[in-house]
Amino acid sequence: MDVARVGWERVTEAASHPAVSWWVEAGDELLACGTPGVANALGNDGFTVVAVHPRVEADRLRLGRGLDPGSVRDLEARVLVGAGSSAVLLFEGLLPPPVVEAPPGERDFRALLDLPHDLVLARQVANAPPRPIAPISAATRSLADEVNAQRWFDDVVTLASTNRYTHGSEILTARDWIAQQLAALPGITVTTPSFGVGGTTAYNVVGTLPGTTQADDWYIVGGHYDSTSQAPYTAAPGAEDNASGCAGVLEMARIFTASPPPTTLLFICYSGEEQGLRGSADHAGDLVASGDAGKVRAMLNMDMIGYTGDAELDCLLETDAWAQDLLWPFVAAAAQVTTLVISTSTYAFGSDHVPYLDRDMPALLTIENDWDSYPDYHRTTDLPANITLEMGRQILRMNVAALGEMTGAESGLLFRDAFESGNLSAWSAAQP
Repeated sequence: MDVARVGWERVTEAASHPAVSWWVEAGDELLACGTPGVANALGNDGFTVVAVHPRVEADRLRLGRGLDPGSVRDLEARVLVGAGSSAVLLFEGLLPPPVVEAPPGERDFRALLDLPHDLVLARQVANAPPRPIAPISAATRSLADEVNAQRWFDDVVTLASTNRYTHGSEILTARDWIAQQLAALPGITVTTPSFGVGGTTAYNVVGTLPGTTQADDWYIVGGHYDSTSQAPYTAAPGAEDNASGCAGVLEMARIFTASPPPTTLLFICYSGEEQGLRGSADHAGDLVASGDAGKVRAMLNMDMIGYTGDAELDCLLETDAWAQDLLWPFVAAAAQVTTLVISTSTYAFGSDHVPYLDRDMPALLTIENDWDSYPDYHRTTDLPANITLEMGRQILRMNVAALGEMTGAESGLLFRDAFESGNLSAWSAAQP
């Protein structure tokens, strides 16, 4: 049934309906299982039933993670509901056993699992229990106002002009360009640590902005810069996946180097994500080995932040249940400096926040919520023309505001833009 922004009371009413035996909440949809009359009963109570699946045997359902549409078809299954990287699958042919595929030492990368009942895969904030929204400061609003969507998009175009396949040679051009952009910013030190992906040497790009009074409080802003496609050695422009997130790292670096917080910031563009989160796993492992993991207060991962399939700008915030307190600064920022429709999930999976979570460092993913219906996902047609500036702008405004609140950064806008010239127009416009 459709539960888009119906509110906590209404979702609870549907899930606890006498005709419902068990349910799965997936953002704007609720899958309700019950007796053959369950759809009519819910419809009579005013709920909008969007699909009916008659004669479903519960033991023919699985929870799938990390499966693309082609894999689902090959398994002779169909998706009943899905959110994030997870979906409820109904198997019409041979029922495969539960299976987990995972890199050594990492959590599952692809999985078919037994389906738990009464499960929240993702929940719209509008449908969550009421929670007070902490007001953000005027300084934080000013930081969010410094997001330049055109500058971000121009970086997407530049990155998408190179083939950034991890095993190709052109990705080194992208590595050097990213390093140059970060090195040009005040106060940042840039390194390019290497790691192995099969027989290939791959590189992360790390820009460190040391903190002043809270140097041992570290905040990581990251996103992968490698890309792939159905013909990766020929073309892998990866505009949405993930030039959009990598360009977001650069945009946030420009803003925070101009208004340095008291804490240390690490701006990281990872390689090897498409081969199993290899770059972020290498960095997270290095933090553990050096004894610095305990300094990480939060890791913000941006993956696919520029596409929208419709007029609604919706965004998913994803972490693990133990780190869910990290969600709320972003929920508060989204409510106050954007018009984003926010959903949250505590089933972290399949992107560069996961290796940090696996090593007990709080981490969160921001991703546009239409990514799983993006028709050019992992295709040579993943081009900048598919990007919506306003989608990227709003996600970046949320991320800048949330990070500003967490780190105590204050906008330096009043002391730039011809301040010494006597021209008051630039700084007077920024008054509360």
